Amino acid sequence: MKKLAEVLKAVNKEINALSKKLDQLSQKADKLMKAAAKTVKPKAASGKKTVKKAKAAPAKKTTKKKVAKTAPAPKKETARKTAKKAVKKTVKKAAKKTAKKPVRKPAAPATPTNKVLTFMKRYKKGVSISMIKKGSGLDDKQISNILHRASKEGKIKRVARGVYQLV
Repeated sequence: MKKLAEVLKAVNKEINALSKKLDQLSQKADKLMKAAAKTVKPKAASGKKTVKKAKAAPAKKTTKKKVAKTAPAPKKETARKTAKKAVKKTVKKAAKKTAKKPVRKPAAPATPTNKVLTFMKRYKKGVSISMIKKGSGLDDKQISNILHRASKEGKIKRVARGVYQLV
């Protein structure tokens, strides 16, 4: 989860950087469009009205061509699309890395000590020796040895006489 959070933070930084670049490019495109509009003006025709219409039409076509050449509008869309694709790829890679199956620990062997301790997990307030004997099926000597060893190791504590509790 920590790795995924780090990857998402990095992706977020990249997205912010790309959005700043896109804003700068759009501002430059606006400036270029204004400059192109100022430089290309339709010429006033002297004389006939038909000539005036003919001259005005090519002037509009040239402005459109210049605007299309200078304006990086299609590039903005592709840059956004590529940024989105890059984000999706990094998120998928991060998800694949974090989605690995957890390694299972091998089950503890069914020793008498494990039997007693797993039986004691059921009872949070404590278990008497007679209940342990019934639940585990061990004899008194084995149970007393297990309880003594477990209390020395700090796994269990004595709550009352003959009653033990997991720590």
